[in-house]
Amino acid sequence: MVPRATVLHVDDDPDLLEVSAFSFDQAASDELEMVTASDAVTGLDTLESQSIDCLVSDSLRLPDDTPFIVAARQRDPSIPIVFYTAKGWDTVALDALEARVSEYIRKGDEGDIAAVIERVRELAKQNQTPTIDEEMLFDDRPCDAVEEAVDTFPAESVNDAWTVIGVHDWEVDDELGTTIAQVMEAYTGIDALEAKPLFSSLDMDALDSLLEPRASETPRYDIQVRFPYEEWELSVSSDGFVSVRPLPETDAE
Repeated sequence: MVPRATVLHVDDDPDLLEVSAFSFDQAASDELEMVTASDAVTGLDTLESQSIDCLVSDSLRLPDDTPFIVAARQRDPSIPIVFYTAKGWDTVALDALEARVSEYIRKGDEGDIAAVIERVRELAKQNQTPTIDEEMLFDDRPCDAVEEAVDTFPAESVNDAWTVIGVHDWEVDDELGTTIAQVMEAYTGIDALEAKPLFSSLDMDALDSLLEPRASETPRYDIQVRFPYEEWELSVSSDGFVSVRPLPETDAE
């Protein structure tokens, strides 16, 4: 008899955990065994004390503000993670990237529990973790491609959405400043050679040092730098996304 895979579901909603455990038992009791945890600390303790084949987790944080899924990935580099949360993708994308989640499923979407069970079935007995990369993050999201992404960049926005206009690849592209200038010219039509200097108020060496990957080659997902240019506000993140939005109008003439 093939042993059942063990799934850990971590969520701070006890009713959801009860529904989840019942649904897994009904749909896949011969394949999967579920254990649950109602907070991030207990979830991490469970990962350290038991053999877990797949993790299903809400967007929770440890007392030191570390995202639970990031701590789980640090504890186990290969465990598949199904990120199952009610939070929108734009608010959790950076945590998901850093944790190298295998799947993101939105709570409340039609068939969400069934989708979680089906994905866990696929992942639980695999020997390696299939992870989402930056380009895959935008598949089936509110945009067609990274360059045309709207409302997916995880920067604060009150009235105007950010539009991702390019991505800087730290391993391939020569200079961050060149990438920014090129994608801005392509997006706005402003000739970089004739227009106002793009980086007149920025120290590009300092910007590179701030945003580039650490010595371990892991990007610093929690850093964003914003600055104005003409009628635009630019935002550059440590995962390489270059985004723009119109500067807010003022009454000044």
